Amino acid sequence: MKAKATMVVLLGLVLGTAPANAALSAAARRAVKCAEAKLRAVKKKTDAKLTCQAIAVRKNTAVNPLCIANAEAAFLTAFARAEAKGGCFNPNGNSESRAEDVIDSFIADTGSLLIPCSPSLSGTPCGRSDCSGRLTLCLPDVSGAPVCTDTTACRQTICTSDAVCEPGRACVAVLGVNRCCDICQ
Repeated sequence: MKAKATMVVLLGLVLGTAPANAALSAAARRAVKCAEAKLRAVKKKTDAKLTCQAIAVRKNTAVNPLCIANAEAAFLTAFARAEAKGGCFNPNGNSESRAEDVIDSFIADTGSLLIPCSPSLSGTPCGRSDCSGRLTLCLPDVSGAPVCTDTTACRQTICTSDAVCEPGRACVAVLGVNRCCDICQ
């Protein structure tokens, strides 16, 4: 009998709150759909910008600004379309610009990690802004891979491969001698 009474009370609570839950869930559904559309826009922009970089690497050229502009335009359109449907979570009205900043930072970090630089015979200036103001040059290491390195911060020991260098260093020819030099990432 006690179990039956508990069941009746629970059923009454559920049925009594059903209209409030239905109203809340409609708003929640709109917010979820908006978030989903915004996340898809972020994914498409990230994919498009990484594709622009991959094409530039394959062609050994600078990233095409038109390719980047197309990625930006598609993102802005998709984001605006999601916002226009309403129900979106938009803190301080700047979720679009904050999302763009995070995407652009991710693209830059990924690029500097996977595509350190484009070497030249004399060395091309390179490195992210966090290289402590050091002059870093893009040079091929002994295996031919491009590295952004600080040739003023090299060990005096001679190296034959990157494997003999400490973590954070690469074996680079400096004035005709292979030395373990700091890598700026």
